[in-house]
Amino acid sequence: MPFTLKKNTLSGNAAGLAIHEDCLRFIEVDEEDNVIRQEYVPLPAGCITNGNIKDFDMLESALSQAHKLIGRLREPLVIGIPPGDTIMRLLSLPNMSIEDVRGTIDLNFDEYFPYPRPEAVFDAIRILTPADVHEREEITVLAVAAKRDLVERLLDTARKAGIPAGAVEPFNFSMLRAIPEAQEGLSIFVSPHTVIAVYNGAGIFFRAANNLAGTQDILNTMQFIETTYRNVRVSRLILFGLNFQLKADSGIEIVNANDDFLAAHGLALRDSMDTQRLDIRPSAYVELERRRYSFNPNRIILWGLLVAFVMLSIGTISFAYMRIHDINLELEDKRVANNDLLNQRTALQRSNAELERQQRHTQEVLDFLRGDMPVLEIMNALEAHFAAGIKFDEADFSRTFMAGITVVIDGKAADEKTILSMTEGLKQSDLFNDVRLPISQKAQTGQVIFKLILRVKEAN
Repeated sequence: MPFTLKKNTLSGNAAGLAIHEDCLRFIEVDEEDNVIRQEYVPLPAGCITNGNIKDFDMLESALSQAHKLIGRLREPLVIGIPPGDTIMRLLSLPNMSIEDVRGTIDLNFDEYFPYPRPEAVFDAIRILTPADVHEREEITVLAVAAKRDLVERLLDTARKAGIPAGAVEPFNFSMLRAIPEAQEGLSIFVSPHTVIAVYNGAGIFFRAANNLAGTQDILNTMQFIETTYRNVRVSRLILFGLNFQLKADSGIEIVNANDDFLAAHGLALRDSMDTQRLDIRPSAYVELERRRYSFNPNRIILWGLLVAFVMLSIGTISFAYMRIHDINLELEDKRVANNDLLNQRTALQRSNAELERQQRHTQEVLDFLRGDMPVLEIMNALEAHFAAGIKFDEADFSRTFMAGITVVIDGKAADEKTILSMTEGLKQSDLFNDVRLPISQKAQTGQVIFKLILRVKEAN
């Protein structure tokens, strides 16, 4: 049997999500039923048509987008199904409990609704009508039914999108709870797809009116209600998303309900002594939710023992793991320290080899400088003709018996003009008897790589 899921046990808030013709609207209320958050997600054309869900893939995409905006829900919310996917019936039954009422409808389902019982879901509540004001033996019951596969697909689609459903209710029924003007007297509520007679906050007559364009459906409903209940008169017309004009002498108060979030607000209003709800979720789904949220001492004890065993096992495994981890860390530290010592030893050997090489090079330079080559004169000549943009990478001094002193210079220059200018200057120097530039080529960086060969004049 359908039941009311007890919400707000953790967060203290309640929420509702209404599936409209062109959008999804979400509202969350606090413990005082004050709106603390609301979200809007548009629906693509063709998803909902004339109050009926037509494309669940589009709906799942929109629900996923809504879930991203809403975030994690700590409590299930009430989903408002479009009114075209439900059938509402007002039944007169002998005075009995609501459980017996649901059992009676279950047994005689085909008398009230056009669906085969196995293919349908339903719920019913007892309501007060103008006829019930006078004492009578019968009671009035408002029953709603829908196709089972549609509701199951809706719940499955919401679950895939990450939205838990605490109830599924026709949003045109729940919307009336959020309209203050509908809480007293007899009113007619009109939306683009529905005309509802409302008595003291409860819908007592529902008429589908697809693409409502005139006042005839309203007038027909008023005439039917006032004929059925002769002791009352319609005193108020509540328009939602419409702007109809009636004659001024009609004596009917016209109220425009312009709040687009009325349906979501009505769904989110929390349960109280005077708030009646419908829930057309399948009984198997409801039973699963009941078990999930119900309190069972034996189950708590078993879960406690299981958790204690798991925690003890985890603690033992964790201790052993941490001990092994510490041992591995110690071994790794020693391995790293040993590797560091080996690396230091290798580095010292390389340093010693480098120092020995530098010592030999220094000795060679000193021996060279002690020789009879005119090194300082050659360096001064190069410096005298050195130009900006030239860089010497290496200079090789040599002496042969036949050629005498030869200097080979490798370097780089910004351009060839700079090299030629330096070469011409060196040729005019009295220090050299031969200046040659055998190699000159451009590198990828744009610089010119050159090799310069200088032959020093022999002193007389």
